[in-house]
Amino acid sequence: MGENDGERSALINKFYQIYRPIQKSHGLRCHMHFDIYGNNFIEIWEYVGERRGRCICKVKEEDEIACYKRAIEILISYSGKGDHAKYEQKAEQKAG
Repeated sequence: MGENDGERSALINKFYQIYRPIQKSHGLRCHMHFDIYGNNFIEIWEYVGERRGRCICKVKEEDEIACYKRAIEILISYSGKGDHAKYEQKAEQKAG
């Protein structure tokens, strides 16, 4: 259990390190729920003022750790720091 606690803590830390800067620049709000029955989810929505926009992340997993892993992947992709964005930047540099 101690090993999972360490992994869980590290993932939560990583999630918030990625989420917080994007939250401020894109007006994001996060809703999470975790329980012992496997009803675990993370939702992240764009907001403009008090008006809710599109959902950028909706993750439902049996395991809390799996939820955080998937949400981190989605946030990296959303922020443009994923592999796809890197390839696009390299292509632009070669073309330019």
